[in-house]
Amino acid sequence: MTSEQLPFHIGRYQVTRRLGSGGMGVVYLATDEKLDREVAIKRLLKNPTSDAAPLRIRKEALLLAQLNHTNIVQIYDVVEEREDIALVMEYVEGCSLDNWQRERDPGLQQKILLLKQICNGLTRAHGIGIIHRDLKADNILVDDNNTAKITDFGIAKNWREYSDLTREQHIAGSWSAMSPEQALGKPLDNRCDLFALGVLAYRLLCGQGPFGDRESPFVIVDRVVNNTHPPAGKLNPELPADLCRLLDRLLAKDPDRRPLNATAVAAELDGILQHLDDGAGDTFSRTATITAEEYHRRRRRNRGRHRTLLGAVAGAGAALLVAAALALWPEAGPERRGDYIAVVSPHEGAFDSREEQRLASNMLSAIKQGLSNREGLLLVPYAESRQLRGQPLRDQARALNAQLLLHPTLNCEAAHCEASLEVIDTESFAATASRSVMLELGEDLDSRARILQQLNYLFPDNPAGERGAGFNISAEDYRRYLDLYERRGDEARTAETLKTLEALQKNSPGFPPYYELYSEQVIDHKLNTRSTGTLERLERFLQRAPRDIGDHPSVLTAKLRLAMSRDDPDRARALLEKLKLTLPDHASYHALRSNYYEGRGEYQKALAAIDRALALRTSTNYLWLKGLYLSQSGNMDAAKPYLLQVIEFSDHNSKALYLLAANELDSGRPAETIRLLKSVDVEQLGAMHAYNLCLAYYIENQFERAQQCMAGVAERAPGDAEPLLYQAEIARAQQQPQRAEEFARRALEVTKGRNDWRSLLTRARVYAELNRADRAVETLLRIRRSAPDNLYTNYARAQVYITIGDQLSAKAHMRKTLEQGMSPIWFETARFSPMCAHGEFADLREEYPALCDGQTPGTRIAQK
Repeated sequence: MTSEQLPFHIGRYQVTRRLGSGGMGVVYLATDEKLDREVAIKRLLKNPTSDAAPLRIRKEALLLAQLNHTNIVQIYDVVEEREDIALVMEYVEGCSLDNWQRERDPGLQQKILLLKQICNGLTRAHGIGIIHRDLKADNILVDDNNTAKITDFGIAKNWREYSDLTREQHIAGSWSAMSPEQALGKPLDNRCDLFALGVLAYRLLCGQGPFGDRESPFVIVDRVVNNTHPPAGKLNPELPADLCRLLDRLLAKDPDRRPLNATAVAAELDGILQHLDDGAGDTFSRTATITAEEYHRRRRRNRGRHRTLLGAVAGAGAALLVAAALALWPEAGPERRGDYIAVVSPHEGAFDSREEQRLASNMLSAIKQGLSNREGLLLVPYAESRQLRGQPLRDQARALNAQLLLHPTLNCEAAHCEASLEVIDTESFAATASRSVMLELGEDLDSRARILQQLNYLFPDNPAGERGAGFNISAEDYRRYLDLYERRGDEARTAETLKTLEALQKNSPGFPPYYELYSEQVIDHKLNTRSTGTLERLERFLQRAPRDIGDHPSVLTAKLRLAMSRDDPDRARALLEKLKLTLPDHASYHALRSNYYEGRGEYQKALAAIDRALALRTSTNYLWLKGLYLSQSGNMDAAKPYLLQVIEFSDHNSKALYLLAANELDSGRPAETIRLLKSVDVEQLGAMHAYNLCLAYYIENQFERAQQCMAGVAERAPGDAEPLLYQAEIARAQQQPQRAEEFARRALEVTKGRNDWRSLLTRARVYAELNRADRAVETLLRIRRSAPDNLYTNYARAQVYITIGDQLSAKAHMRKTLEQGMSPIWFETARFSPMCAHGEFADLREEYPALCDGQTPGTRIAQK
């Protein structure tokens, strides 16, 4: 069963055509050469990370063998050859439910009859204790006689039996077909399928799903768990009232409010059929005035302005990124001094050549410069616009909270390009002004000047200030700057970017954008690699800035980053005061102020400052910052609604996804962290996020993976001692003391000469690992005033004290981390094993029953 060249054989079955594929396997059309009939064969996809997959497909075969029913696809055979396994099933000549609805345009009576058939199939399955758990339109086949057949029981289970087979991904099923209790990881019974039946029926009868059309699973699951669906009568006023009420009961959040079973649903459908007009035809109303997506968006907008956030509920063994409520952004306050304008980002891949891409970057750079200091206009940071590229303009305007959009387009033929600039009022969505200009490929500075001139025509009532003027820079240097700006997110090329910027600064030191880009790259490089000398490098770069641009916001922001990284509060406060006077947008000032407080560990002040920024402008970046500060203060559940809002507006926002993954890790759900981080390209993870992935493997007792992962991070970030420390801890857990000591000594070498609180805290852990208790405690005492009293610091202190045998101090810091939101699972490593036997920890174990849980730390996860 290895060949893919059609036709080929699977046992006695000749495969003739590929029908489709799903999460577990590929489905083929084949001929049974012994019985001369067509069959469908599902062959399991090879999955090296899933040892349970073959067991699942055998389980599906056993389940289907029991489900001999007209409305369930029948199984004929199971074929196993070498390491391959396949199911041979009844071939249904027809189509999926969605295609049936689209192609045959059935009337209301036909749809209800079909729903009755699905109920009959569910009745048979539920009657022997089997729930489907993934009932959706794709898993309903309709044959040429309009007979419905339920298929794909790949994640079905007997709800009366416990099995680990369906727990590998913790939450099985498709987001859109998932019941609230399934999403929250609660125990399931037949009523979870009734909820999915409600979703399926709603789509069939109303033409759209009850929870909108967002592609983001985080948004859909949040709505499933927390939001009421739009009444079916609003989407289709022609539906009978009894049918609408049945849909409401099927979609009830509480399973106890749903019908008792599928038999009861079929009986209600029978009663509705009896009272139905014989002439009932098309069920899609021509008078509907709202879509499900609009309904959910309006509900979010209309929630109370000062509603209290509730934490997301996470079920046992499940870590879903759902929130119990989404807070609405406040209205703009009196500090706002103009209209926010956002620049629409061009579609990715919209340009055919590197020259066109460079011209587009040039155009955007000129636009940003030209709008950055205009009276009455406040420019939304382009980084936020870029995250929303490709989305409908109305959605972008809503997400960016901008009163105006500037929509640039570029159309090129040969060496000539026409640049068009259109200003859109987001309240009426009417174009209020537009300009076009011809540009030439390769003439960057001339093109920049032409674009700046067009902005003067577009905004005659918003004159540019002094900082809107051009800067003295050559065409070649400007081209190189544009190239650097485009690749600023490429961590692998950060060192090269910094060297190039230093060379460019020598030619044109009076170009302010250099300083903001350089400081951004330096600080990110320091965070990701812990490399030494980076701050001194930034200071030298800033010292070369000419005096006449010393108060430019770009230069001041770079200086502020340096002061905060050096823990210099006096210098940072002075720079903030200058920025308050020079930044036209006070929201940006409050966001920078929140960064300052966060760096000092003053999270409540940071939250108050970011709330001021949000009061002036709703920004995905500000929402992310609020989520970050809540997370750092230990309130991970309260952070989720804000992060979910970011994801709702930008499905691919990696920062929000990474923070959610980190929250899941701190909350004791490492498997969810692994799933989230592996949902993106692991090769593109920054060192810090890769480090979180390594920690998740470690907490899951996947020691070999954790060791390899930490080795990769240590190679990418040679200045970071923490990966080496965890490699030492893993080696010790694997009974390799000599190797553990080697890693610890390497970590000590890395921290040598560093005296900031983070480095000293790490060094204290190293001394503890090397059994040098006196040096470990001495080092901790050095940072008792400078280190913030947060979860990270207290956990590290607990690691030190438990290692050196100071049980009372270890317990005090363990209690602090638990109070600050850390999960007890973090104390289930071998390092913390003394607490399970030592009497000093009895009160802590009583206070937090999940600690030890009757088992030795480091073994519970492995036994799952």
